[in-house]
Amino acid sequence: CYSSLRTSSVPCDILMIDNGSTDGTQEYIRKNYPEVEVVETGSNLGFGRANNIGLQRVLDEGYDYCYLLNQDAWVMPETLEELIAVSQKHPEYGILSPMQMKADCRHLDGNFIKNVLLCKKELCFIEDAYFNQLEEVYEVDFVMAAHWFITRRCLETVGGFSPTFLHYGEDTNFIHRAQYWNFKVGIVPSSKAVHDRGDACWSKEKQTYIEEYVGDLAGYSNPSFTPKSRRLSLVKKCLISIILGNNIVKKYNVRLLKESNTILNNYMYSLNKKAFLK
Repeated sequence: CYSSLRTSSVPCDILMIDNGSTDGTQEYIRKNYPEVEVVETGSNLGFGRANNIGLQRVLDEGYDYCYLLNQDAWVMPETLEELIAVSQKHPEYGILSPMQMKADCRHLDGNFIKNVLLCKKELCFIEDAYFNQLEEVYEVDFVMAAHWFITRRCLETVGGFSPTFLHYGEDTNFIHRAQYWNFKVGIVPSSKAVHDRGDACWSKEKQTYIEEYVGDLAGYSNPSFTPKSRRLSLVKKCLISIILGNNIVKKYNVRLLKESNTILNNYMYSLNKKAFLK
């Protein structure tokens, strides 16, 4: 991760947010990568709140861009340079992502294919790739935050991640808010990066948690929906899960219903610029 940033054609300042790791990570980074500024939170704040520490610094210290990079990810030497060039030509894009590959650099990340390229709206990318006539940038509905290039103008308007989401869903919620404020989200075919992870193999419980709780929490927090329609939808889902007798699904639907005030708060923050940041 950090070695790849050393070879970037565009020099960058690196801020590492450590969420209370206990395996010697902080000491290792300070010794081997002294150019990296380490911020220790002392506990696990969750993905969104930890990232917000860095995003706040971007605003406070006058940076034009920031790049969110997961610890299991790395960039190519030209990745940032290519994203900056596209951003300057297409300022309507608040969030850009390179093509996210597996570690072998011969295959695309599985989630990148499933959640980005196989959506109906994005099928034109596959057709253009087949006929070797790719555009500079493609607008997408979603892309994972393992590699996010964010403009200052987008960050000033949208703010940071909602702390409601400990892990999973925070990127979906952020994108909903960016789109509400008329920022586009895009992928750049000429730019490549790696997300080094195996394909997820989750239990039914965890899969249900992500789909029925985190996914719906993000959906119901979407500022494009009205509070009334969200609550009616929640009640309907609870009744259906009760009728069908699916206890796992029912558990998370009932939890969502109980947390309807949290959803409303997310909605209200989404209507305010710099939401979740000072």
